[in-house]
Amino acid sequence: MNCESITKLDGFTHLPGNHCGSTALRNLLGFHGVEISEEMAFGLGAGPCFYYLDLPGTSPSRFLNGRTGRLEEEFLRLTGVPLRLRTEADPESSWRLAAEVVDSGRPALLITDLYYLDHYGSSAHFPGHAVVLVGYDEESAYVADTGFEQIQQTSRAGLAKARHEQHPFYPLAGHMLDLPEGERIDREAMIAAAPAAIARAAGLMLEPALGRFEGVAALDRLAAEIGSWPDLLEDWQWCARFGYQAIERRGTGGGSFRLMYGRFLAQLGYPEASLATRCGERWSELAAALFAASEQALPQASTWNELAVAAASIRDAEVELWESLAARSR
Repeated sequence: MNCESITKLDGFTHLPGNHCGSTALRNLLGFHGVEISEEMAFGLGAGPCFYYLDLPGTSPSRFLNGRTGRLEEEFLRLTGVPLRLRTEADPESSWRLAAEVVDSGRPALLITDLYYLDHYGSSAHFPGHAVVLVGYDEESAYVADTGFEQIQQTSRAGLAKARHEQHPFYPLAGHMLDLPEGERIDREAMIAAAPAAIARAAGLMLEPALGRFEGVAALDRLAAEIGSWPDLLEDWQWCARFGYQAIERRGTGGGSFRLMYGRFLAQLGYPEASLATRCGERWSELAAALFAASEQALPQASTWNELAVAAASIRDAEVELWESLAARSR
């Protein structure tokens, strides 16, 4: 960002992280003088959850994700920090809002579908991906993004599509977070919200708002169905590869976010940290098996039987974790 025509933000430090939302929140808060770990940002947003969706006519036709669908919004609600969430359905208007924030010398956290961001390969839609806007010129936007070491350049046209994609899992309307001028964040009050955030995460897993598509109910469905994917799905190989990516690679920090959540619990001194870590290890084992399955030209029955067993084992470990945390919350 050396060109004079670029409007750029001074004083922003991008610390790479594991997960988009928690990295973006951590770095946004850091710009405003509030230092927390990425794990703390993730936990305070009631980050861990589980979704398993049937999406016929899309690719992949089975979508799974181990993170709550609205991490940033939950973070605001649970902590009460004065960050401001704004949406704007019109792409031009939503861009003007974001540009005005950067013009005033502040970063803006944007929610996107990474499919349209130039620095990613457009292999699959993945809505809910957070980046931090730190500069722009006439054609490009400059964003801080998760594990990338340097600020990334992406086209403004692509960013507009990314901020307004109508994916059935997470339709977007120019979602943006920023700290209004003159507002301050109380770090201790924010961290004091941790018990409420843990209770929220446990509640969504054990009594999911979306019924069979979320939480333990969705884990039940995954365990019951995954062994039959080759019989049920024409795109079983891509579903297996995407499942591996969604558990281990796509910003989860490994183990479907549970390893990161275990570190959050450990920072609070919760003994359930070891249960979360065990869940993460089992998720990683399932991911490795899914990767191996995706490499097979023809499905091997023994592989898919092992996947069903592994998914059932995860379900049992998750129930133990969330029931323990729910009991602590009570």
